[in-house]
Amino acid sequence: MKNYFLVLLLTLILSCSKSSNIKYSFDNILSYQDTVLIKSKFADCGEWGGHDEIIKIYSENKLTKLVYTKYKVNCGVRDDKGSIVQNEEVRKKIVLSTSQKVGLMNYINNLMHYNFMENEFGNSGNSFSVEDSENQLKISHYGSSSILMENYDDLMQTLGFPTVVVKNE
Repeated sequence: MKNYFLVLLLTLILSCSKSSNIKYSFDNILSYQDTVLIKSKFADCGEWGGHDEIIKIYSENKLTKLVYTKYKVNCGVRDDKGSIVQNEEVRKKIVLSTSQKVGLMNYINNLMHYNFMENEFGNSGNSFSVEDSENQLKISHYGSSSILMENYDDLMQTLGFPTVVVKNE
């Protein structure tokens, strides 16, 4: 009889526990935002900066699409303001698979966690940000920590793009 009562009590407790009906999907963020941008700036030229990479994610005809743009730099070429000149090197458009959407959620989640890391100060480092076209979402982190590059490279591999090679000139 004691065992029966214990099993009944345990069943009652477990059945009353909160069940997780939360469904996470990258598509949910696009239902509220027109476009999500992932911007990255790399320190190819040290404190002068380097090349940019931009990932634009948007929804079109019920499909989640992505445009990846990578720029190249020559650290010795500057415009009339002294800024490094960037020229578009690669532009690719893809329709995202479910696993690629999960990779994007992981990247954004990790970037959010890195905001709790101690800030780095210096003249040279890489910058990573996620923002939306409505200016309601903005997550960014700057630094030379290898964990930031590993997070970005994981995203690039998931999306099927080459990982980043920063050539310090």
